[in-house]
Amino acid sequence: MTEEHAENPGRRELLAKLAFASLLGATTAGKPAEAGNHLARGPIEYPPCDETLKAEINAVLARTEAIWNAQEWWRLPTEIWDREDPSPMYVAEELYDVMIGWDILDRYIFPPKKGLDAFRWGYSKLWVKELAPNVALALYDHWFEIKIRAPGPIGVPRHGFDRVLSIYNKRADGWRQSLYAQCPLGPDTYTRRMAEKLVGSDWEEFYQDVKSRDIQDPRLKKK
Repeated sequence: MTEEHAENPGRRELLAKLAFASLLGATTAGKPAEAGNHLARGPIEYPPCDETLKAEINAVLARTEAIWNAQEWWRLPTEIWDREDPSPMYVAEELYDVMIGWDILDRYIFPPKKGLDAFRWGYSKLWVKELAPNVALALYDHWFEIKIRAPGPIGVPRHGFDRVLSIYNKRADGWRQSLYAQCPLGPDTYTRRMAEKLVGSDWEEFYQDVKSRDIQDPRLKKK
């Protein structure tokens, strides 16, 4: 770096921005085309799976959704979870530790003690895989809306979303959940995805209209 560059903070800042832009461009250029353009095309689709198994697990998830949205959480441990499994596992995004066993799990699924005012839960994009006879893994997206019973900002309703991995065991009365593991995105990725979700449903129509126009900034025309 020359003495002139070293003594000019504005120039150093400009060079730093140009270097970053160059690095970003090189990084993007080095990726396969499908990796760089996946957001424009939407999420990558999962491969085909067993449709019969998928329908059976979907029925369990639909019942889970109905129980949560009816605010009847006390039904979850007995109607959704596998009580025959001595060591059920729950990986909650808000806790450092993984919960294993009924002693801790039964205490966790007790929302009134947490001051829960209302909770809404939903899921989509289900994919399933048979791990062994009568054992199935489910992968799906889920979202939730929650309101804590408390004054001030903590009591304002909020929204969240995750990927989830669940394992189900087939018992005499049907499929029962043995593992529920939330798989949140990393902070930077989550923030970017959250910003994407806020884009209006009419964006594509607006975007195509903009692209169809011949927009010319008169200040850029040569004199």
